[in-house]
Amino acid sequence: MRGISGRSAASAFVSAALAAALALAPLAAWAVPSTATIRAKKAEAAAANSKLQDLDADLELKQTDLQAVTDVLNATRGEIAATEERLAEAEARLADSQAILGARADAMYRGGNAAFLDVLLGTTDFEDFVTRLDLLNLITASDADLVSRVTGDRNSVAEVRSSLLSRETEEIALRTEAQAREREVKASVDRQVAYVASLTVEIKKLVKAEETRLARAAAELARRAEEAAKHPSPRPSDAGSLGASHPEVVPVAKKYLGVPYLWGGTTPSGFDCSGFVRYAYAQIGISIPRTSRVQFTFGQFIPPARTDLLEPGDLVFFGYGGDPGQVHHVAMYVGGGVFIHAPGTGGHVQYSSLTDRITTRHDYVGAIRP
Repeated sequence: MRGISGRSAASAFVSAALAAALALAPLAAWAVPSTATIRAKKAEAAAANSKLQDLDADLELKQTDLQAVTDVLNATRGEIAATEERLAEAEARLADSQAILGARADAMYRGGNAAFLDVLLGTTDFEDFVTRLDLLNLITASDADLVSRVTGDRNSVAEVRSSLLSRETEEIALRTEAQAREREVKASVDRQVAYVASLTVEIKKLVKAEETRLARAAAELARRAEEAAKHPSPRPSDAGSLGASHPEVVPVAKKYLGVPYLWGGTTPSGFDCSGFVRYAYAQIGISIPRTSRVQFTFGQFIPPARTDLLEPGDLVFFGYGGDPGQVHHVAMYVGGGVFIHAPGTGGHVQYSSLTDRITTRHDYVGAIRP
């Protein structure tokens, strides 16, 4: 036995999450695989989609502006229509008043002064004469005043119509500008939609290719694990002091392939790395500590350089930066350079290659035989 110092549990969790993110991606049956290329393409797609959302908002703004200008133009045209009705009415009244005045003038012209004198000479006294003369003057003045007032009304309405027509011309120009801006932004939206769609297709292709690669890798790891189980490696000459291994725990662990990772999980409904190996060992009657750091102090230590001493059932450990004082992950060796583990958030219990891990991550810090 030997004690191992370490950082806080929070640091261990962060380290475990980082290691899990960089470990062999899970099969598509359980989670979408990820690589640096896929992550970069997804980031590009996220940025493109964000821009698309901004363009959509801008398009809505331009469409709102266009609608507002169109509404004002329609209102102006409504006013023009109403004004034209009023103008037509005014012109009709003017025509009527002019007709009345013309008829009266024509009658006076045709009748000559005799008609005028008939009106005046038909009086019975001077008072009646004055009254009839005032009436004739009043009628003539009234007709002329009516024509003048109707002409003024008609001219006022015509001025309003002219003003409205000028305003309509300005508003048509504003609407034309708004339509041009709306078309420009809509074209940008259409181009961005096509771009986002193309990125989505690229991502699907990359994910499919990675799923295929991972499926082949997983099949190869499973084949190697099964081959190792059929042909156990001979015990090295200096392995006697380690005591007997526990290969019987490996078939137990394999039953849980595909169980989802769950931080803090200790049951088949969800495992974290240390909960998984502890549960498997409990099924064969061996109790081991709960956390990976304490597990690293339990049992016979196998140095990281002596992978030749590993036997199925041994627990292999990984430390942040290759530091044994910062153990963050544990797995179970199954033979043939393969281990089984619960890799991290978004993953599931699966096989991985110890050889690949050692050569690419450089974080293997040794093993323990419980």
